[in-house]
Amino acid sequence: MPPGHVAVNVRAASLNMHDVWTLRGVGIRAEQFPMILGMDGAGVTDDGREVVIHAVIPSPGWRGDETLDPRRSMLTESYQGTFADRVVVPEANVLPKPAALSFSEAACMGTAWLTAYRMLFVKSGLRPGQTMLVQGASGGVPTALVQLGRAAGLQVWVTGRSEAKRALALELGAHAAFESGARLPDRVDGVFDSVGRQTWSHSLRALKPGGVLVTCGATTGDATAGELQRVFFCSCASWVRPWARAANWPTC
Repeated sequence: MPPGHVAVNVRAASLNMHDVWTLRGVGIRAEQFPMILGMDGAGVTDDGREVVIHAVIPSPGWRGDETLDPRRSMLTESYQGTFADRVVVPEANVLPKPAALSFSEAACMGTAWLTAYRMLFVKSGLRPGQTMLVQGASGGVPTALVQLGRAAGLQVWVTGRSEAKRALALELGAHAAFESGARLPDRVDGVFDSVGRQTWSHSLRALKPGGVLVTCGATTGDATAGELQRVFFCSCASWVRPWARAANWPTC
C-alpha cells in the first residue's frame, strides 16, 4: 500500500452518472483500463473505523479547494473505484461516517450531495424566501437540491417528465412540481440545471432579470445554442433594455 493511503472494506457503494459516462467511453482513455467503477462508497477500515469515501483526489502538495486543482483526479480515473470488496485511497479521502446514517445512506452522500451543496450554498447566492427551480426532479443532484433547498428555507419548484418523478420530488420537500418545459406561475430567482440540451432554453426563460443559473452537467447533451442575447438581456442594467427591445432581442 502506498504511504499515506488507507484500505477500506466496502460495505456499500452507489451508482453515479460519472460511472455511466465512463461506461460510454467519455472522459477516460484506453491506457487507463482496466478500471473498477464506483465514485462513492462507505465502509470500514482495518482498524475498525466506519468511514465515508470522498471521491475527489488533489494532486500531491495541493492546498485549499481541491476542485480548483487543475491536476485533480477522482476515483475511477487515476484510482480504482468502490465497486469492489476493498479499495485503497489517500487517508485524507476517508471521513468519519455519521452514526445516524446507514452504510447505504452514507454511500449516496458523496458526489451528488457535495455537488448540490456547492451549487446552492457556494455558487448561487440565493437566500431564504427566494424561489429556486430544479430541472429534472428525480436525479441524484436534483433530489439533493430539493432537500437542501427546502431545509434552507427556499421556495422549491421542480420539473419532471413523468407524474411519478414529480410525485417523488414533492415527497422529498418540493413546494410545486411542473411538467418539463411547462410555463411557470412566475419567474424564479435561481435555476439549477444538470440536464442540458432539453432544458437549457426553459431554464433561461424561467429566470427573473438578475437571476442566477447554476449548471453542473448536461446529461442530455450540450445546449445547441448558448442564447447569449437572452443571458445578456436578463443580466444587464435597466439603461440597456430600451435599445435591446428595439433590436428585437428575446425577453427574459
